[in-house]
Amino acid sequence: MKNETVLTGRQIEVLKLRKDGLSQEEIAERFKTTKQNISSIERTAWKKIERAENTIKFVKMLKAPAWIEIKEDTSIDSIVGRIYAKADERKIRVIYDGVSLATKIREDAKGKIRHRTALAKLEIGITGEGDVIVL
Repeated sequence: MKNETVLTGRQIEVLKLRKDGLSQEEIAERFKTTKQNISSIERTAWKKIERAENTIKFVKMLKAPAWIEIKEDTSIDSIVGRIYAKADERKIRVIYDGVSLATKIREDAKGKIRHRTALAKLEIGITGEGDVIVL
């Protein structure tokens, strides 16, 4: 099968072996390299995967009928309120209640929310189906 991912062949091999339960040391022995090299390959692979996931989110956001920007220092309660207001304006029913939406935002923002406040600018899309995408 042809590799049509953003990962190199070696990165794919390492991730598959890790999934199968091999340690970095065991993989290093198998590839006749160092544990540090395997660690670096694995770390780089996961960074690439995260970037690919963010690219997919961005493409979904481009298709979303509602899109808002959240400024740094905005409270999570204000973010939730803005999402519901924008969805109402576009006649979209958000599929999350307030608590679930706040939890989703915190999880998807990956460290950009602390103590219920945005630490950095966020871009949020609301799909026609009512899902919320956070970048």
